[in-house]
Amino acid sequence: MRKKTFAILIGLVFLAALRPAKAQGLFGTSTPPIGSNAPSYYYLGGKEGLTIAVNLWGFVRNPGRYEVPSSTDLVQLISLGGGPLEHAELDGVKIVRQILQPDSTYKTEVIPVDLDHYQDTGAKTPLLLPGDTIIVPGSTFNTIEQILSVFRDVALIFSGVATLMIALHQY
Repeated sequence: MRKKTFAILIGLVFLAALRPAKAQGLFGTSTPPIGSNAPSYYYLGGKEGLTIAVNLWGFVRNPGRYEVPSSTDLVQLISLGGGPLEHAELDGVKIVRQILQPDSTYKTEVIPVDLDHYQDTGAKTPLLLPGDTIIVPGSTFNTIEQILSVFRDVALIFSGVATLMIALHQY
């Protein structure tokens, strides 16, 4: 009976250790992307007037798809997303834009934006276009921190399993 109880306990420890790994996206996701793939989506809303759909990814407080007034610039969108996180690399922000070519195909343009320069000088930031995806990257420190957290989670699993194996061996 005790061996069965310990086996159940091992399973619970294993599942509890996997939860942080799944929450960090280490095993991928099956959630489909939100919205359409159309790069030019406009919506004539109420008081806002003409709005566009844009995507905000990366190291911001609230990443996601936003429907914003067509006059929205990069800093306004990041502000709507709750602002950059502590380890955001503001000098490496990118706007990924799909441009319709004369042959009805799309060309992807990546526009680098240095928001550190914006903070220092107050220079204007680019206006957003429908379908733009803004990527706010994280620092190298954050990447190292994520790798170490994976090792921590694996060590936690092994330590729990080893402890339970020792406990089972004594019975």
